[in-house]
Amino acid sequence: MFSPVASIPLRQQVARVLDQSMGAQALLEHTHARALACQDLNALAHVDWDAARLQARQLDRQAREAPGTCGPLHGLPISIKDLFNVAGMPTRGGTRAALPDLGPPEAELVSRLRAGGALIFAKTNMHELALGATGENVWTGDVKNPFDPARQAGGSSSGAAVAVASGIGVAAVGSDTGGSVRIPAAFCGLTGFKPTYEAVPLAGALYLSFTCDHAGPIAPGVDDCTLLFEVMAGRRTQHGQAGHRPRLAVPRAWLAPRMADPVAQAFERRLAALRAAGAWIEDVDLPQLALAWEQYTPLVRAEAAWVHRAALAADDPGFSELVLGPLKAGTAISASTYIDALRAREAVRAGLGAALRPFDAIVLPTSPVLPPLRGQTEVEVAGGRMMSTREAVLGQTLAFSFAGLPALALPMGMVAGLPVSLQVVGAAQADAHLLALGRWLEPLLRD
Repeated sequence: MFSPVASIPLRQQVARVLDQSMGAQALLEHTHARALACQDLNALAHVDWDAARLQARQLDRQAREAPGTCGPLHGLPISIKDLFNVAGMPTRGGTRAALPDLGPPEAELVSRLRAGGALIFAKTNMHELALGATGENVWTGDVKNPFDPARQAGGSSSGAAVAVASGIGVAAVGSDTGGSVRIPAAFCGLTGFKPTYEAVPLAGALYLSFTCDHAGPIAPGVDDCTLLFEVMAGRRTQHGQAGHRPRLAVPRAWLAPRMADPVAQAFERRLAALRAAGAWIEDVDLPQLALAWEQYTPLVRAEAAWVHRAALAADDPGFSELVLGPLKAGTAISASTYIDALRAREAVRAGLGAALRPFDAIVLPTSPVLPPLRGQTEVEVAGGRMMSTREAVLGQTLAFSFAGLPALALPMGMVAGLPVSLQVVGAAQADAHLLALGRWLEPLLRD
């Protein structure tokens, strides 16, 4: 499902637009053709091709007449998850419920992308309200995995990942509260980057949990994500460096009972390759992962219920039953329980920070299981034990959103025709260093 254009690094694509060997209009027409060919995957929530073509013509004119004014993303077709405001496009959040006021008519990160020359052409489908990790949605239809449409695409930024994986644009922007950039990137064979908390502004976004929400890019490679991050965050990353012998921590005790055998085998093969390339790898105990798992849900549900309090007070809230239940549960969470969760998050943040000091990063599979079937609610993990799909998938990712740490999901090969992914987690504010480490790791994870 990967497109030939998407295999070209984004910086090279911009260079081709600027030297007029491959215009923005040509990129958009390729995107349109892929959207038609992959329509059944249900990646897009909204698109106006005529408006996008007008943008493309203007960008090509700018490249011809004033190339010195062009930004680092000039002419690249990029899609936006349907919980960020985009001027001229509706924001629905994957729901039929009335949404709260999102503030500015265009999210700040979208305006930054546009100022950088991006061609913002579409909104992508998502799990309703971003409250789920499967990409299944009774209102908008399931987003389907491009490697096997019977399987989950991951969520909640499901359409964002499927669009990139199938060549509908060259990159996408998603949100990540508990894994919603990294999980769909992993399930669709892509790179996803969740930056440090508050590195990318969320003004103009529909919050799920205002203390855990992040925004980040999904793209084919690490340097592609780096480029988008620099524009969205307004930060430079050139100072980031990865040593030739990075120190990597593996939370073995947490992983051992959670991984399905095929993923565990793929992970161990990659660790062996990293050791052979010079990485120092050490097992560590991270009790903070269990604490985060216990405290994440009450925190997120309480905040989500507050965000959607007006809709919940209506006679017909407009939420699906799968989302209405957790939101109602959020309204019943006491102040003391919520404060306990906030205090636990500080403990998780401090504990992970201390654990990371001797290391460059924590590494673990992004998902301990292969992409489940759509509708599958339990998966088999180590020893033939059954675990809820939610616990298996989110259990690998949510702690790092809970603590606000930067995290990368990197493809690490295929098992039985489905992608597997390595998650790499860095210290707070060490985004540049983590991205540099990702560039070092990337070629070592390829088959």
